[in-house]
Amino acid sequence: MSKKKQLFCAAFISMATFVLVASLLLFLKGFVRFAVVLAVVDVVVLFLPLLLYGLNSLVKRTQWYRNVIPDMSLYPTNEWYREHLERNFDVVNIGSSSAKYAFDYSDLPVKAFNWGEQPQSLRNGFKILKTYFSILRKGGTVVISLSPLSGLDVEGKWGRMADDKYFYTLPPELIPDYARVAGRRRFPLLYSPKASLKALVRSISGWKSRREAKGSGENFVNDARQWLNGWKRQFAIASMDSPLSEENRKGQERRVALLSDMLAFCEIRGLRPVLVIPPMHATLSRLFPESFRENYIYSFVRRANRQNVPFLNYMDDRRFQKEEYFRNSFFMSEEGAKAFTKVVLKEIGLL
Repeated sequence: MSKKKQLFCAAFISMATFVLVASLLLFLKGFVRFAVVLAVVDVVVLFLPLLLYGLNSLVKRTQWYRNVIPDMSLYPTNEWYREHLERNFDVVNIGSSSAKYAFDYSDLPVKAFNWGEQPQSLRNGFKILKTYFSILRKGGTVVISLSPLSGLDVEGKWGRMADDKYFYTLPPELIPDYARVAGRRRFPLLYSPKASLKALVRSISGWKSRREAKGSGENFVNDARQWLNGWKRQFAIASMDSPLSEENRKGQERRVALLSDMLAFCEIRGLRPVLVIPPMHATLSRLFPESFRENYIYSFVRRANRQNVPFLNYMDDRRFQKEEYFRNSFFMSEEGAKAFTKVVLKEIGLL
């Protein structure tokens, strides 16, 4: 039976039961009515857990719930090692949304993992690297993918569910508020009832996010504005030409220390880190003036990069400005990712 039919049947049975009980109560009196009410309460208490379990299972089938689950074939967990003999990988990358969509190593003669996630803070990317770095060969490459706002601290700015995807890839001791994260993943209906019910409604109605579709023409322009306005709200940036606010300056200090620690971690373990900013559509890249790039990107990288590792900035690279290379102004398409990854690997000497 399909999910929609299951939901319809559950709703129909509930409504029919309610109508039947209400009809009985209209005709019954005194002790008999009281007995019927007690019986109904007993039935509800008995079957409510089953109903909640069923609805919880349906929530776990929705796209909203499944979107949080990473592609576990990309993480060398204990389960992965039981099924794979590969070791000594050549390259991995970490990073947030842009990295997730910018790197595609398929059909290339390298052993690689894309550990980019949507979203992924620099701190969580570091946790992923520390957990799985042993899959790399000696001298293996770690691509640390950055975005224009990677130099700012996102702690407390993302929603409470931003860490949920790490339920699958990180040990519990590395996940803040692990008990709640585990509760949301195991019992989403109880821990996030509003979001769960909304997801069920969207699943039934066939609703899809507008950003799932590839953009074109004017769509890229509008999408670029949406990204920029969202970042400005998130970090309270009044003007793209203004210096960092005091809050953002302090946040950048923390990020400088964090990125410096990441580079030192790689160096100590004989790995080769490379800093990369993936391409973005011209409608987005041209919204970042040179003053913004100096204040938010270049100064951040210079201060953190004491090891002087390679820094490759593809924000405005004309080789990747075909519209078919992008699904929106910030995320590359599969075709774009294949073209970009091949170029990056050549430029860092892996192809």
